[in-house]
Amino acid sequence: MKTRLLVVLFALLTTTQADSAGDRQGGREDGNRRYGGRVIVYEKVGFRGDALVLYPGDDIENMSGVTFENGARLNDGISSIRIEGDVELIAYADGRFRGDALRVAENTRDLTGRPVVGSVSLTWNDRISSLRVERSRGRDRDRDPSPGRPRPDPEKIIKATFNDYLGREPRPDELRDFRSRFIDQGWTEAMLREHLRGEKVYRTEAAEMIVRRAYLDVLGREVDPSGLRQFTSVVLRRGWTESDVRDELRRSAEYRNKPKK
Repeated sequence: MKTRLLVVLFALLTTTQADSAGDRQGGREDGNRRYGGRVIVYEKVGFRGDALVLYPGDDIENMSGVTFENGARLNDGISSIRIEGDVELIAYADGRFRGDALRVAENTRDLTGRPVVGSVSLTWNDRISSLRVERSRGRDRDRDPSPGRPRPDPEKIIKATFNDYLGREPRPDELRDFRSRFIDQGWTEAMLREHLRGEKVYRTEAAEMIVRRAYLDVLGREVDPSGLRQFTSVVLRRGWTESDVRDELRRSAEYRNKPKK
């Protein structure tokens, strides 16, 4: 009985110490958040060094100027990540959630083992500049599907997303690149869509597709270079939708003078 009591007391003491350490490491913990899972990012490999505790809904848009408690910089300074509960970390190489992205849904002892897609030497060690923590969509369901449940096909997801957002199939180099991101970086369909919406080249292409479709539907012709530049700029700067472009074209003299069928 005495031995059992000592074991229970030791377990309670260990739990209390871990929670206290989480508070010291920057966790904004309260009674409700404590049971929702958390992510701990560490300064050194092997879950060592100073740390920062984050919870679902937390994000850091720009780590420049942010430090661990010991004064070490947080920007490009994370070397290992611990995942506790049904949460996941989305890490970005650049500030404002841009650049290469990495999804972490399991403990990662050493980020030097996670290469950056398209590089033979760069890894994610000391490379994270912004991040967000989300509730897991089902821990590693894509990597370890249930028995009898087919594994999602990255190529099908990529092709469907490109067709939906850009109205075209991905080029061979794009398919190869994004397939690698799905397999090696743990990307999801949501991450791919976010990437396409965030990259200027893809946003511009999507805006041009909107303008082309509106011209064909309203005026029955391909858009001219001048119209393409004008409306693409408006779509990007003012957030116009395809419906907005259609309405504007219907107010044009060309539409009013168009022969009625």
